[in-house]
Amino acid sequence: MLKQLTSTFIGIGIFIAAITFFSAVYIVDETKQVFVTQFGDIISGPHNGPDKESEAGLYFRIPFITKVHEFEKRYLEWDGDPNEVTTKDKRFIYIDTYARWRIVDAEMFYKNLQDEYSAKLRLSEILDSAVRNVVAANNLVEVIRSHERESIVADDQVLDDQSQLEPFKQGRSKLAQLVMEDANKNLPQLGIKLLDFRFKRINYNPDV
Repeated sequence: MLKQLTSTFIGIGIFIAAITFFSAVYIVDETKQVFVTQFGDIISGPHNGPDKESEAGLYFRIPFITKVHEFEKRYLEWDGDPNEVTTKDKRFIYIDTYARWRIVDAEMFYKNLQDEYSAKLRLSEILDSAVRNVVAANNLVEVIRSHERESIVADDQVLDDQSQLEPFKQGRSKLAQLVMEDANKNLPQLGIKLLDFRFKRINYNPDV
């Protein structure tokens, strides 16, 4: 009986020790930025972050008291919902947009946004506002035409001849750049950077 109890206690002790050990170890993947918090305060990292000395590998922490946070190091996608906007020449159109972004400061990102879902919501607010401002300052031809002289109107819609042939000064490539510049003014304090922005598709408002 005593031997059985001793074996049981030894087994329980080994089990607890194993759980404690594995709880104290965490691995930083090459594609992740990782830091550790204790009671909400950052105490270690970010490991493998941009311009940081610490790299991917095996690390230790205090189990049960500290918490490990992981964020993507790679480029991330943002796919906006089609929004109705008005051009300078009072054309009502729906614009579908796309962007790529990256977390450049994991600590600031964590403090201000917490996770990628919140980041995408904030990006939607910032980019939608920037798109409205840029489009409202330009005529329709500037939005649908580019230096390659292509239009990105939906396949089932046809623009009037005037819009297709009217000369343009900047074009949608320049307008996309202006949207990026406007949006990036508000992003550094969030720990993220906008890398690319594009107008994917344009539709007329069905009432037009």
